[in-house]
Amino acid sequence: MPTIAPSVEACNAIRDRVNSGEDYALEVRAQVADEITEDLQDLRQLRVDVIQESEEQLFETLDLQDNTSHVVRVWIRKKLDTTTQDEIDALKLLKRQIALRLLNYATTDWRVRIWEVDNSQAPVIERDTLHQDRSFIASVLCRAEVKP
Repeated sequence: MPTIAPSVEACNAIRDRVNSGEDYALEVRAQVADEITEDLQDLRQLRVDVIQESEEQLFETLDLQDNTSHVVRVWIRKKLDTTTQDEIDALKLLKRQIALRLLNYATTDWRVRIWEVDNSQAPVIERDTLHQDRSFIASVLCRAEVKP
């Protein structure tokens, strides 16, 4: 029987998967957080935060406990030194690499499984923030299921 909440288990699995990537190097390891609290002005290096957005109990079987579904967002944020296209392209590539790393991932015991990864470009980069504050903000949205 697990001793942690399914939402914590899902976020920890996603964080561990992001941190284990070999195709990219993170300045600071990804962290699980309840919400983003620090101001972008205080951000001096790349930050990757894993934050749960919602949780839903699934009722798929007649068992006492069914899987839970979790929507988790991985935020990628960095205060830019410049706004050169090379620096922005490198961060866009990092976002894509993280999304591909999470796609169809399952823990070794199959308790946590990522079913969907939304890597759309629409809300990904806050263009006003990019140009006004010289801050890169992007996210990857995941839907994970955790077995009881």
